[in-house]
Amino acid sequence: MLRKENSLNGSSNILGINLDGDRLLVVYGSPTGTVYERLSASIPAQANFAAVLELIMVQADRLLTLTRAQHLALPERVSLAISGNLDPETGFLISAVDFPSWKQEPVRSQLSQRFNLPVVIEQKANAGALAEYYFGSGQNVRNLVFIGMSPTLRAGILTNGRLYHNSGGTAGQLGKLRLAGEGPAGLSKPGTLSGFASAAGMLELARLRYPQHWEDDADLFQIIRDAQNGDPFAQEVFAEAGTQLGRGLTALVHLLQPDVMVIGFPGCLLDEQLLKPARAALAAATELAESALPRLLPSALCARLPELEAIAPAIHQYRTQNKE
Repeated sequence: MLRKENSLNGSSNILGINLDGDRLLVVYGSPTGTVYERLSASIPAQANFAAVLELIMVQADRLLTLTRAQHLALPERVSLAISGNLDPETGFLISAVDFPSWKQEPVRSQLSQRFNLPVVIEQKANAGALAEYYFGSGQNVRNLVFIGMSPTLRAGILTNGRLYHNSGGTAGQLGKLRLAGEGPAGLSKPGTLSGFASAAGMLELARLRYPQHWEDDADLFQIIRDAQNGDPFAQEVFAEAGTQLGRGLTALVHLLQPDVMVIGFPGCLLDEQLLKPARAALAAATELAESALPRLLPSALCARLPELEAIAPAIHQYRTQNKE
């Protein structure tokens, strides 16, 4: 158990957690966005809530052992970015495709009880929007849409520094948009935007289009490296993914008219190989003049994005409170 504080200030430190069905990341950071230490661990297949909660505690204890050895102060708040449908009022995770056995899990209250600290919790795509708003491609942007790509494709919507939440925690599920009658599924349904353009979906798309080209153990990062090194098969995969991504963003552009749309990790690693076809498809689908289209940008944080997502919910709370 850690000591409990009632407020966060500019010199306070944060225990950040970024959690989805593939990986747990724990970080020790500050309200300025500095990350001092980080540890990651794989999530066991089909892990239940109790097992993952225990893993969080083990990894957090390891992390705090490292920070204490550096004479860093104990954290004063826990910050969590988590995949799935999250009720922001209660802190319950309602459901998540990457944690299929989790239903109505009291994530915030359980973490608060275990750590004896205030806990700030946010859905991963929303946390990504906050991270980009404060430290990345969304700085000085009034209306921002962030596109999270893992585990499914999901939008975080931020206007004038305020996140959009609906009452059920299901907002932003853009990846469910059906683009074709068949195709890759990712963790969604075949032919959906998540199927074509999420992290899992792009890997599936590569295997679907060129089943003999990659070894069975090749992951998405291998295929991204191949595209960067000029592999035409990999480049065609990401051109198709980018085209479908641009088409899938059409409704958001017409509905919200955002200033900037930021593509998260790992799509940001591809930069123009994904974004150039996405921009072309978006322009064709919307039939808008270039001046009326939002800027479609890769995450400026990119590989650092998961770390900043972990602490962004607490940073946002701190900065919002200081404005009042």
